Parts: sequence; structure tokens; C-alpha cells
Amino acid sequence: MTITQELIDFRVDNSVDIAQLSDVVWLRYYNDWRDILIDKIISIKEDFFYNYITWNIAINQVEYTIPLRWDLDWAGNPMWWLIKLKSLSRKFKTTDTEFSKIDGRVLENLENDLETYETLNEEFFTLSDNSVFLYPKPTESITWWLKMYGIIYPIKLAIWDTETILSQYKKAILVYVAYRYFSWRSMYNEAQMQLNLFYAECDRIATSLSWRIQSPKPRTLPSLSHLT
Repeated sequence: MTITQELIDFRVDNSVDIAQLSDVVWLRYYNDWRDILIDKIISIKEDFFYNYITWNIAINQVEYTIPLRWDLDWAGNPMWWLIKLKSLSRKFKTTDTEFSKIDGRVLENLENDLETYETLNEEFFTLSDNSVFLYPKPTESITWWLKMYGIIYPIKLAIWDTETILSQYKKAILVYVAYRYFSWRSMYNEAQMQLNLFYAECDRIATSLSWRIQSPKPRTLPSLSHLT
């Protein structure tokens, strides 16, 4: 269902017209509390948003910047936001048929100057700020042959987008939007009722996530969630 249809249904369910709640304000409420729900899901079941992204490898380019949440691609669309990098694979030659998984290293534990590793056969990567550094440096330009696995935070939605979160979890967002709206209108009884519903929905989501099959906890690199 598109966000536009969600808004239409919300206005019908809560007896609200466009003069009382504009599209822009409703969307801001929706995205604000959608992020709260995403954070709660990640805190309970981090791998719920586990995915991977591919990137181009460029000849002699060691550093690859990870986009921030508000960065746009060449077409002006919001880009993926990697909040935690769990593993990385790459291809070294255009003749490679498979990706090679490489280990991450901590800068402080490296014995030599970083430039030394650019031409050695030691295969690893480091993570610094919001960039990944590949060693040894690539000797060929290869399209989509850098693969990063981790937790991908969903992008904020525009009014014409379609919701990507499972429908059984979406109700929590809508009741919090109602809470924000009724609070703004000083309709405190209605607001409190929606807030209670929100917490009940969060508890329901926590319960439903708790019985999902748990995967072994992998070794992870530092979180990138501060790069907002």
C-alpha cells in the first residue's frame, strides 16, 4: 500500500480532513515514529534488516566512502544507509568467478604504515569514520565487485512511496501518528488512548520477534549509526 493510501485511510479512520492535517505534517509524523519502530526492531532482532549492497571497485582506489542517510544517488533518490558493517567480500580480478571474503583489521593493531599494505598480498580492510579502506589496492576497475554485508536502515519515505515494513508491524506507526495529531490538537484523552495502543503494539511486536529463529551472533565491526 502506498503512503498516499495510508494517509487517505488515516483521515477516514480519525475523522480528519486535509485542512486539519496536511500531507507534509502527516508524513513528518509518520517518518519520525517509523524510525522509532525501526530502532526498536533492531534492538530486539538486529538481523531483521540484514542485507548486502554492492559497490564498484576502481583501479588504485583504496578508500570507499559509505553514503550517509541523506545522501542521494545520481538520479536524486535517497541511498541505502549501512549502520553496521558485518563482513566484506571483493573480487580482485575481472577473471574472478567468485567473491573472496576478507577480514577486517583495527588500525591500531597494524604494525606497518598503511601505505606499505597497498602493494602487499595481505588481503584485509579497515573501517575509519564512514569509509572502508581496501588492501592491497585494486589493480583493476570492476563494476559491482565490492560487496558489503550488514544492517541496512530503511530510507525515509516520500508521499508516493510504498511502505517496506511488514504490514503486521505498521499499525504501531499509525497509532503514534494519531497520538502526535491528537496531542497537537490538545485532545488529550484521545492522545493518551493512542499512546497506550502504541505501547501495546510495541509489546506485541517484541513478542512476535522473540520467537523468530535466532542466528549465531557474528563478530562485528564498530557501529556506523552515529553517521546521521
